[in-house]
Amino acid sequence: MACSAVRSSGGVQVKIKSNPDEFWDAIFNSTKLFPTAIPSLYTTISTSNADGTVRYIKYGQDSPRIKQSEEQINESQKPKFSYTVLSGDILKYYTSFRAEISIVLNEDGAWAKWTWETDFPKANNPLDIGVDLEELAVKTLGKLDDYVVRA
Repeated sequence: MACSAVRSSGGVQVKIKSNPDEFWDAIFNSTKLFPTAIPSLYTTISTSNADGTVRYIKYGQDSPRIKQSEEQINESQKPKFSYTVLSGDILKYYTSFRAEISIVLNEDGAWAKWTWETDFPKANNPLDIGVDLEELAVKTLGKLDDYVVRA
């Protein structure tokens, strides 16, 4: 009997101190801004097509298992930035990976929310890869917020 993929989801929410519009601008401009604002997590981000919707990411030393990825940006209109991973280290662990970053405003303030859906497992999927993704997302959102506050 063949084993079929199982769909899973995950994500994080981080309360932001910065102005939500300025934080959104930083997400929208992440191709240029992440390597400057968070070099320990993102070494380089470059686009590989004319309209900038496919980008290649090299991750920094604070990302132990995920070192590279190629992503297709699906949507980048406020309040949602979504992408699909096309290749790279994330797909060593999942058969597909789709994510979304958004800003949520409620009575508790402004929150940056990064969620994802995956199809897994692959035979070599370590159980703690989800923890790595959550840590990467929390560090990214928190350090980006700090950068925007200081800017």
